[in-house]
Amino acid sequence: MEQQANQSAANERMIALLRSESMRERQLSLVANATTMEQIAAALANAARSGGELSARNELEIAQMKAATLVAIADANLANGQQLAITKGRFDELANAQAQSNFMHQLASFISGWQAEQNMSNARQIGQEQADAIHTPAIAEEQNGLAMAANVLLDGDLALAAGDLGARSVAISESAKASAVLGHASASLANALAMANAAH
Repeated sequence: MEQQANQSAANERMIALLRSESMRERQLSLVANATTMEQIAAALANAARSGGELSARNELEIAQMKAATLVAIADANLANGQQLAITKGRFDELANAQAQSNFMHQLASFISGWQAEQNMSNARQIGQEQADAIHTPAIAEEQNGLAMAANVLLDGDLALAAGDLGARSVAISESAKASAVLGHASASLANALAMANAAH
């Protein structure tokens, strides 16, 4: 009986250990998956930010090209106005070309300055918003995965504790059964001895 009780207790502990190990492996898998997904999302978010920065640089280049085109046209018109003033005495053409040149230079300065900064800032903001849209949910999912892993780990610990408790319960139950059998055997022996003494 004691051997059977020991075997049953060992079986309870082994089953609990296997359940616990299975749950710990699941916990490790959940943590690894959550971390990997967050790292992928972080890389994608960085790519979105880089895309925003690239767009910002493109905005600056476009603004500079527009400004350079305006300045080139203004300078060509001014040179033409100067030639007309010198060769034909058309000073009104020169005054008009100078006024247009001043305006075009100011417009070019505005386009390559304040407007370019606004466009660049907007491009960066769009990149950041895209990055946040990618990464923020992934961070929450990672935290959720880690919480699920902690729950699985707790379940594994509980399974291990339950197995130990089951083993102790089996040992106590078998011990109680053994005591009852021994008590019954002892009572039967005493009864048999009493009957044998009475028969003599």
